Formats: sequence, structure tokens, C-alpha cells
Amino acid sequence: MTAHTLTSPVSRFLDGHLRRDAQARERSVARFMAGLCGASLLVAASLGSSLGWGLTQALMGLAAALALYYFALWRVLSAGVFHPVIPWFNVAIEVSIPAVVLAVDLRFQGPIYALTAPTLVIWPTLITLAALRSNPRLALAAGVLVAAEYLAIYSFFVLPLLPETALLTLTPRFIAIRAFFFVAAGIFTATMARHFMKLTKGALSALREQEVMGKYVLHERVGAGGMAEVYRATYCPEGGFQKQVALKRILPSVADDEEFVTMFRREAELCSSLNHPNIIQVFDLGRHGGTYFLAMEFVEGMPLSALMRGVGRRPLPVASVAFLGAELASALDYLHRRTGADGQPLRLVHRDLNPPNILVSRFGDVKLSDFGIARDAARSQLTAVGNVRGKLGYMAPEQAAGRPFDGRADLFALGLTLHEALTGRRALQGSTQEDILRATLDKELEPPSRYNPEVPAAMDAVVMKLLAKEPEQRTPSGAVLRQQLLALEGEVAPYPRGQALLAGALREAQERAQQQGQTQESKEPPAARAAPAVRSA
Repeated sequence: MTAHTLTSPVSRFLDGHLRRDAQARERSVARFMAGLCGASLLVAASLGSSLGWGLTQALMGLAAALALYYFALWRVLSAGVFHPVIPWFNVAIEVSIPAVVLAVDLRFQGPIYALTAPTLVIWPTLITLAALRSNPRLALAAGVLVAAEYLAIYSFFVLPLLPETALLTLTPRFIAIRAFFFVAAGIFTATMARHFMKLTKGALSALREQEVMGKYVLHERVGAGGMAEVYRATYCPEGGFQKQVALKRILPSVADDEEFVTMFRREAELCSSLNHPNIIQVFDLGRHGGTYFLAMEFVEGMPLSALMRGVGRRPLPVASVAFLGAELASALDYLHRRTGADGQPLRLVHRDLNPPNILVSRFGDVKLSDFGIARDAARSQLTAVGNVRGKLGYMAPEQAAGRPFDGRADLFALGLTLHEALTGRRALQGSTQEDILRATLDKELEPPSRYNPEVPAAMDAVVMKLLAKEPEQRTPSGAVLRQQLLALEGEVAPYPRGQALLAGALREAQERAQQQGQTQESKEPPAARAAPAVRSA
């Protein structure tokens, strides 16, 4: 890994973090300044007898105005309102406070007192404080502004009032030198801020380098489970090429579990052999730092489960659900018909199709993910109900009962998912796992139109055919299901409006999540915006 390929993502990461933190920093500064100005108001009042009531009242008025401003600013920032110009405006106000005090001193105490008052000592401190906003340009601008204000007040207001035999330190030459020192303070502070930023990026790079898995630079963690964790990562080999991926790695606590590692590698090999536009792609399997990792396609969006929560659990547009079903039917048809290198059918079954494992991109693309328990039908048969792999509430009856099953079990799970998307409610519900299992085996499901009158009879028929209890009565394949959905006409047809409607629902869910101050990360696996962790079979 070269320094160039690592530094660029790190720099963008740090710069982005500082930009996101700007509002919080300004809110803290506003709270501190409001308190400081309030205290200054009391101090000025206590010094009235020694400074004179004219000067005292002016200083109290200034302190009160600043306290009100910063309190109002704190309330505005706490309400979530922010603009990048606010730090610049605040720095201008802060470094101008001594200039206003100088003008007040000049008015009430004369030019000599104004130029020698103790309050001017704070000017270099305010220039230094400007750099704490992590922007070197602010410190430089503060130094230049202080020098300009100091020279302007001296030239136009103080100098005409000075006696001819004024102190040497109050002559224009020494005032110019003092102004130069203000500018120098700004330059020095800006240099220190840049050096600090450089050291921070270097330290961050060194820290992140420990998290680089080969040619992958890890960013934020987007999901975790008992066996593995998923990160958003950047694939950045030599030459500056970069690509966003979802990188899943085994947790160190189970990295020595040979059985789990063997299953992880076998499942990774299975996933990497799948190449379909509606199935999450796997790019790479590797080992780094004593643990294995898997690089997968990164989806900028969210799981279907998070999308439906984001729209308030209300039904999705029928055309968008028809599009969703047609895309997933294509993926299942590809999976179920997959053959090995010898041309023999693999008879693969996903076994865990449900809304958290369906990713929707911001463009409305649909991706089936989480093939961690996908197996061939011959090895998928389990006899003990307690050991059934999959998610209760989205299983076919034969799978939940531990009987032999095939790809038609995935079609039943897809029917439950489409039913939920059309109605906004889970088709199989229960307060306990036993209740859900009993509903899976015994409950007769009602058509989606029972809960959503906008669902036409043709769509009802498609979904209820998927939900037949007996596999022999169920839709036989993903190809047949896709043809049934493509035959829908009018406003509920999957094309050409379905994808746009699905993307619109995703945007609504994302906007609502942002308004509520939430992340787009799903609370149940898989992680939002990334392919989920591959689970053991």
C-alpha cells in the first residue's frame, strides 16, 4: 500500500468528519461565549466606581448584546440550523470585540488609555482560538482582520487626539509594528493548525493502516454479528484506482475455529460463483492479520426491511412491489437452475429470503443478499425443527417442519415478502416463536387486497399462488413467477414505473430517517447499504 493510496481516503475521511462536527463545535463556542459575556456583564458592573459610569454602562451594554447574540445562536444551532459561513462570521465578531472596547475606551478615557488598556492583551488569544475550529484559514483571516481594525482605529480616531509628545510606543511606527505582530500571530497560528492537521492525518493514517486488509482501506462499520463484522471499505490498489466495497471479516474470537473458517471459505466460493444483476456479487476472499475477509458489492441504499420501516409500515405502491417481485424472481430462477462445472444441477436453495436480506439501491435496483446458509437441496434437509436454518415468519411450511424442500421454499418466502410489501404488515405473526411456527404450519393466509384495496385481483392471484401450503400447488419456478408479474397491466405493471416508484419510496425513507436523526443502518442483519455477513450453514 503506497502512501498516496492511503492518504487520500484518510484525508477525505478527516475533512468530512471535521465538516460534520462544525455545528457541534460552534454550538459549544456559542454556549461558552454566552456564559463568558454574562460573567463580563457582572464584572463590568462591579468596576463602575473605578472606571466611571459612562464607560461601565457602555461595556455592560456590549456584554449584554454579545450574551444575547450567543444565546440566540446557541438556540438556533441546537435546533439543527447551520451554515458554513457561521464560523467565519463568529470569528469576525470575536476578534472585533477588543476593537469595540478600544473605541469605547477612546470615547470615555482618551487615546493613551485606549492604546494601553489591558483588554488589548486578549487580541492574540482570540486569534489563536480561531484556529481551534480546525480551519487554518480562519486563524490567518483573524490576524489580518485584527491588524486592519487596529490600524484603522489608530489612524482615523486615535492619532488625531494624541499629543505631539506622545509616548514612543504610541507613534505610528510602533503601532505598525504591533499590527504586523497581529498578522504574524495569524500566520503562526495558521501554520500551527496546518501542522496539527498534518500530524492528525499522519496518526490517523498509521492507525488506519493497521486496519487495511491487503488493498482494502476500512471505513465505518455498518454491521456486526456473533461471528463476523461488515465494513464499508475502499478497494485501492496501486495506480490510484478506487472502488467502494462491503468488506466482511471473521471476528478474531472465532478466527481459530477451523470448522467455521472452512464453512466461511466454502460459502465464499459459492457466492463468488454467482453472477447475476439481482444477486450481491463477491469479488475477493483473502486473509489478513490472522483472519479471513470477504469483499462484496457495496449497495448504496438500504434493506427492504428498513425501507418499509422508513415509510411508516404502510403499503408500497403495487407497481413497485410487482417490480421487486419480478427482479427477485429472476434472481431465484438463476440460483435454482445453477449448474456446476460438470454441467450437473447444483439444486441451490437460498433458505433465508426475507426483507432484511433484500437490498434496494437509491436507483431502485434490487439485490438479493446473504447466501450464508444457501446449500444444495440434498444437504439442506434437516429433521429437527429446532435446528432449522432460516428466519421464522418467512419459511415455507415444509422447511419449518424439517421436511425435504427445494427451491419452491424460496418462492414461498418471496410470497410472504411481497404480501408484507403490499400490506405493510407481516403475513405470519406471533408473540413467540412457537406462535409463529404454528401460524406457518396451520394458518390460512388472506389475500393482500384484504388489507389493501388497491391490490388488484391479478396481483392477489400471483401472491396467493406463491403461498400455497403444498409445494406441488405452488408456483413452480422463478421464471414462471416473473412471467406472471410481467403480464400485469395498467398502473400495477412492473415496467416502466415500478423501479422509479421503488426508488421514490427509498428516498422518502432516507429523508424521514435523517429528520429523526437516525442512521440508515438497519437494526437487523444485513447491515444497511452493504451486503450482510455470511452466516454459517
